[in-house]
Amino acid sequence: MWKRKLTELYFSQSALAVYQQCRLKFRRRYLDGLYWPQNWYGSSAQQQAIEQGQLFHRLAQRYYARGEVLPARLLPEKVAGWFQRLRDFRPYNQLDLFRPEQELRVNTGGIKLVAKFDLLYINQSKQQVLIYDWKTNDRPLGGGNWSQKLQTIVYLYVLAQAGRPYFPGNKLSGEDLSLIYWNPRFPGQLITVRYSKEMLQQNRNFLKSKLTEIKALPYEEFRATDKQAVCRRCEYRPLCHGQGADYLELVDDDELEAELNWEEIDQLHY
Repeated sequence: MWKRKLTELYFSQSALAVYQQCRLKFRRRYLDGLYWPQNWYGSSAQQQAIEQGQLFHRLAQRYYARGEVLPARLLPEKVAGWFQRLRDFRPYNQLDLFRPEQELRVNTGGIKLVAKFDLLYINQSKQQVLIYDWKTNDRPLGGGNWSQKLQTIVYLYVLAQAGRPYFPGNKLSGEDLSLIYWNPRFPGQLITVRYSKEMLQQNRNFLKSKLTEIKALPYEEFRATDKQAVCRRCEYRPLCHGQGADYLELVDDDELEAELNWEEIDQLHY
């Protein structure tokens, strides 16, 4: 039964990040089907942060779907400010193509992936396609090599493989794609990762190797991590250790990833 689940699973960046963090956590969530509600965070401040982030993403989706703008008086003050900064940063218009909450899937060459972009933006005059990813946590975007983060790898690879219909004449090159990370709390800061044919091939090799590894792993080999920093913040800690999770801080799944060490890594569906 669990083998069939692995075969049927479209891997997201979150699924791969969970596997990188803790194989047992991956097993509990994706093979055993044990899901915790999003409000499992202990403090009211953390729950409020989750709700503010969700509201911001809903506002962005409606804005880029049809240019809808809710009056600031109807929104929490903080979120209203974020929303205004978003509109200043990436204004909606009717000339270009905006695809908010766009989901694409790839199933080819042993690589089965799904990605859901906060915004897929197509500048038709410049023949440019951009993925925007909105962050709302309370610290600036960190340093490091963002091109090696799992979210970057999965998003750009999926777009490169399944995004051909968005390009004029269905012509698509790795150099046409970019992923932009942006946080309305820090509007002057953004991270841009520009794709390339070399990155595309490198990512393909990594993804195929990683998915092959996961699918070949025996059920009992999905073992717990020995990294206490990950374990202490895990919702499955009561099952593993009989202790509640320490709600130290609220972070996105993708921000818990370790950067990949490339020296250790030797049918299309729309």
